[in-house]
Amino acid sequence: MTSEELDKYLGVYVSKQIPLKITITKNANTLIAQGTGQPAFPLEATGKDKFKFDKAGAKFGFNPTDKTMILFQGGGQIEFTKE
Repeated sequence: MTSEELDKYLGVYVSKQIPLKITITKNANTLIAQGTGQPAFPLEATGKDKFKFDKAGAKFGFNPTDKTMILFQGGGQIEFTKE
């Protein structure tokens, strides 16, 4: 993906389910995710609006139109909304 294509995902996402903010930034053509108080990690694109981080078993699904993101991890899913 190009750097410009990643722009629609950038921002700070919050959840009503858990007290965690996830900040999405980019470094060139790579999306970077960082949870509050946690180290940043790169996301690998797996499809349209879909990314993963294998080391944590995490998958991220974005809906840029609704400004939402769903984190799939450990058999559960947590919905986040862009601030």
